[in-house]
Amino acid sequence: MTSELEQLVRSTVKNRCETQTLEVKAAAQDAPKVYDSLSSFSNQNEGGIIVFGIDEQAGFSICGVYDAQDLQKKIHRQCEGMTPQVRPVFDTATIDGKTVVAAYINGRPMSERPVYRTTRGIAEGTYTRIGDADVRMTATELYEIESFKEGRRDDTSTSPAADSNMLDDKKVAQFIINAAKERPLLSRRSDDEILSLTGAMQNNKPTLAGMMTLGDYPQRIYPNLCITAIAVNGTVLQPDDGGERFIDNKRYEGTIAEMLEGALGFVARNGKTRVVIRDGKRTDIPEYPETAVREIITNALMHRDYGPYCNGTPIRLVMFSDRLECWNPGGVYGGQSINDLGYANMPTRNPTLVSILEIEKTAENRHSGIPVIRDEARTHGVQQPEFIDQRGSFLVRFFNSSAETNASDHDATPGQDKNRPRPADVENTILAYCAEPRLAQEIANHVGRSLQYTRREYIRPMVEAGKLSLTLPDKPKSKYQRYRLTNAA
Repeated sequence: MTSELEQLVRSTVKNRCETQTLEVKAAAQDAPKVYDSLSSFSNQNEGGIIVFGIDEQAGFSICGVYDAQDLQKKIHRQCEGMTPQVRPVFDTATIDGKTVVAAYINGRPMSERPVYRTTRGIAEGTYTRIGDADVRMTATELYEIESFKEGRRDDTSTSPAADSNMLDDKKVAQFIINAAKERPLLSRRSDDEILSLTGAMQNNKPTLAGMMTLGDYPQRIYPNLCITAIAVNGTVLQPDDGGERFIDNKRYEGTIAEMLEGALGFVARNGKTRVVIRDGKRTDIPEYPETAVREIITNALMHRDYGPYCNGTPIRLVMFSDRLECWNPGGVYGGQSINDLGYANMPTRNPTLVSILEIEKTAENRHSGIPVIRDEARTHGVQQPEFIDQRGSFLVRFFNSSAETNASDHDATPGQDKNRPRPADVENTILAYCAEPRLAQEIANHVGRSLQYTRREYIRPMVEAGKLSLTLPDKPKSKYQRYRLTNAA
């Protein structure tokens, strides 16, 4: 029976590529330095595998290692040179008469990150994985890890320039009424106590959360905590034949509630409307359902990173001809998996801000936003939205009805041929490709779509239908899981 490691090696040789969770090294003469990969794999949820004995420079051919036992000892010493120390699991296999060695690296929880090379220190020795490359972690990414570990709350920070006179009296008065009504324990408190206990004020100064919800003009203190919105004529951001880049271009300022309403108006104004006649009555159906758009923008405003490395960066809203994109600084908080969005309770980056928005009735924190967005896409019969967490930022793509018919390439893997299979042919393409066991990432690369989209729209439904089977049925969520054609297909 073919071993799991042999399957991995042969698949890598055939596809000739590394991945988010796979690094190959020749190691034909000596043990290579792999500190960067040890760091990057440890600093991601999925972990990773380093395979020694494959020569990338020679076209991903199997070259074998110089000495399997000595190699493992030297790699183990490198692992001891990491903080915290890395504990790999080694495996060996003989393939075509040559020995290959694999080091399986587990991903560490956020509370144990960053994992870095001790002699180089955190700033210089911490890496993250981007595609098939180990990239030094930015100051923003390091700050996010430390903020989580220390329980730092940027939404309750105060600016030296902030003053209580910068709050809007009418907004404050209404907030106090709502707070006393919604939170009975606050009803016996004075106005100043309510503002302090809810986190809108701290030491007689408005907090960031207070300014962003009750301020008369928050941007006097935080000029770039705003939304920039543009509408583009096409599926990519580039000048048209007349040299114009945008159909519409707006900047929305004010409190979170004011920015939200402004951005909603922008989408409604620039979106198309379809007219449907039902029982003799005319019904206007917007290109993007308002409920979904509201949730997308609200989530960006609530859960964005308001820390010192990000509060100079606005939220970006872009309307393409086939989709709406909303980007905000700050990835999924606490190192949680993006696959858990909408399915599991997640830690909240800005609990004070969220609480104030709940009192204002601007938003809620019931973890229902993502399911609502997905349900709206399903109800409107459009492609399911994509949620992308990368390098300390978060992107939502919500598609319209033209997304599958346009030859757009927004969900293509970088470097993938734009003439990838059409949606109707993708399932058959996957079935043919999986005559041999394949990783989910390999399947996504083959059909030219993102991993998340391929899992959700094709792999999972095909497994449930019995068309694909698992090579590790007892470990359905294993990162080493492969999918293959079943006899029923």
